[in-house]
Amino acid sequence: MSSFFRHGRMRTRIHALCFLGLFASWPASGAADAGPVLTLRQAIDFSLAADPRLKAGALGVQAADGRVTQAGLSPNPEASIEVEDSLGSGAYHGFSRTQTTLQISQLFELGDKLERRVAAAGASRRVAAADQEVLRLDVMAGTTEAYVAMLGAQKRLAIAESRLDRAGRLIPGLRRQVQAGASSPVEVTRGEVSIDLARIEVDRARQTVATARRNLTSRLGAATFASVSGDMDRVTAPPPLGAVLADLDGNPRLVRWNALGLQRGAELDVQRSLATPDLTVGVGPRRYSETNDTGVVFSLSMPIPVNNRNQGAIVEARRELEKVGQDKEAARDALYRDISDAYGELQSAWDEIGRLRTAVLPAARKAMSGVESGYGQGRFGVIDLLDAQNTLSEAESRLGDALVAYHSAVARLEGLTARPLSNPVQSPN
Repeated sequence: MSSFFRHGRMRTRIHALCFLGLFASWPASGAADAGPVLTLRQAIDFSLAADPRLKAGALGVQAADGRVTQAGLSPNPEASIEVEDSLGSGAYHGFSRTQTTLQISQLFELGDKLERRVAAAGASRRVAAADQEVLRLDVMAGTTEAYVAMLGAQKRLAIAESRLDRAGRLIPGLRRQVQAGASSPVEVTRGEVSIDLARIEVDRARQTVATARRNLTSRLGAATFASVSGDMDRVTAPPPLGAVLADLDGNPRLVRWNALGLQRGAELDVQRSLATPDLTVGVGPRRYSETNDTGVVFSLSMPIPVNNRNQGAIVEARRELEKVGQDKEAARDALYRDISDAYGELQSAWDEIGRLRTAVLPAARKAMSGVESGYGQGRFGVIDLLDAQNTLSEAESRLGDALVAYHSAVARLEGLTARPLSNPVQSPN
């Protein structure tokens, strides 16, 4: 069953797992039955709401909104008052000949500084949003992997408990045979050893479940659960690697570098605009105390760009822009390698699942059935029966591990590509 999740402004669609929304096809044991069952959709929703990195990223986007607002503001006018020819000596000892000037000055930005500043701030906001989207994909993929690990741990526990149950059912029959003189007491000892080993496997599986539960719970905030549900047995053949790598340049992990390149370009424009000096214009009345007359004072001022033409900052901004291009290429290479590695793990798990389902497990079940039948007829001993049981349990455990590896690889690939991994080919029988 395929499902899509849409979260965030970019409405990213991620096909999390093919078993989303289905109930587990094996029993969750022990305390796992005592509480609520967590679905993958719930786990992802909880993690997106609780992850502190996403909360911090959202605040970063809001901070960028503030930068955009601030960048669009023009400089404030300045008011100044100037008193001359007072508190001196002789005729200027008081205020009788004072000249008082009240002036309003305004800085006029030249060189399109405001427009370029706004463009840079807007580009910075888009980078913050792109980073938030990449982080959202990481959270979704990480939660899905933790969910798969929990699901796989439950399956391994069920297999271990099944093995313990089979070994436990063997002992009463062995004891009856010993009492009847048909078997040696050593057979009972061998059966009890098998039970002890099976109990060790159950305890280990329970610890694995507890660890997986803690890992998953740590991503969910205050949400709690007792078990998870899903049908890991539903798998499909991986699509060709070329299809997985299609439209790699449109990947959000690379798109954010495009946004960063636009930001660096806008910042270069800002630094170039700063090389143009600004003009300050002032105007205001001047009062002459001696004659009680009033005049108007005008002023114009502009820096003379003789030494500082912002040349160092322009070089820095230009190199930062060039660096983005190289960083994007490095990120693209790293993304290609990560996708290729995850695809290799997926293909390997798919091949192993096919071999186990089509050859190993049928043979192990057939051998188990034959040995059980022969044991009842006295043609096989307890060692043969225990060996057949262990072989079947080992094959079942290997299949569970391969299914976990398969779905974990799917989660990683979908997190890396931000696209659902789908293929019409059905799972091997």
